[in-house]
Amino acid sequence: MPRISIGSFHLSYRDEGRGDPILFIPGLIGLMDAWDFQAPHFAQRYRCLRFDHRGSGESDRAPDGRYSTKLIAEDVVRLLDALQIERAYAVGASTGGCILQNLALDHPQRLRACVFTNTWTTADEYIRRLQTARMRILQSHGPEEYIKFSSLWTAGPGQFRNMFGKLLELEERQRRTLAPVDILVARIQMTLDHDRSAELARIDRPALVIGANDDAVTPVYFAHDLHAAIRGSRLHVLEGGGHNAYRQRPAEWNAVVEAFLKEVAA
Repeated sequence: MPRISIGSFHLSYRDEGRGDPILFIPGLIGLMDAWDFQAPHFAQRYRCLRFDHRGSGESDRAPDGRYSTKLIAEDVVRLLDALQIERAYAVGASTGGCILQNLALDHPQRLRACVFTNTWTTADEYIRRLQTARMRILQSHGPEEYIKFSSLWTAGPGQFRNMFGKLLELEERQRRTLAPVDILVARIQMTLDHDRSAELARIDRPALVIGANDDAVTPVYFAHDLHAAIRGSRLHVLEGGGHNAYRQRPAEWNAVVEAFLKEVAA
């Protein structure tokens, strides 16, 4: 797996295809493998970049021990610098969508357009209860039960029923590269700390917001909230697919995103 220096540490990444660059930002799992159903498709027309978050996969742990959606957004900027990419389309799923909010607010000049999928604005009581439960299971029962419990919510019954093999592949990479419990706790905490909701109206990049009616992690009302907050954004709600709708319904998801990117480029 290629690794690249972004200053004080290295990120693991993949650079596939040719054309205008698209950056895919994974969610809390932090693994580039989450985008296995997108990269081969979009690499036919675009240069696809994906990476492991700091503290995830083969990327280094943060030297200072700090984890936040804002810090990972700064990692993304340094990754683009290291690859000599001035601007890119960017796609963020779940926690990756929160990271993308920071990018769009703090570094809008680096983005051509934004796609926010299955993400949220700021943690409400629903998300706080869910993420706190995940944290407590991790602390009390260990990483193995944390991985299994998390998959129940993020993958949903559809992936267990119809694509269990691919789910197991993703879980196995989690196990092989899992950070210590204290880092995982810090990463869960960053999802609770994220809040740029009062500033979202300042996002001026073309934006597409995607939600799923059956998303049990980030209920679809967050997609409506984000769409309402970002002036001129587009909204697409999938009738199914759960939290990882981009993995469970890739044909529909990819088609919606590709049409949006073509419209932006026109």
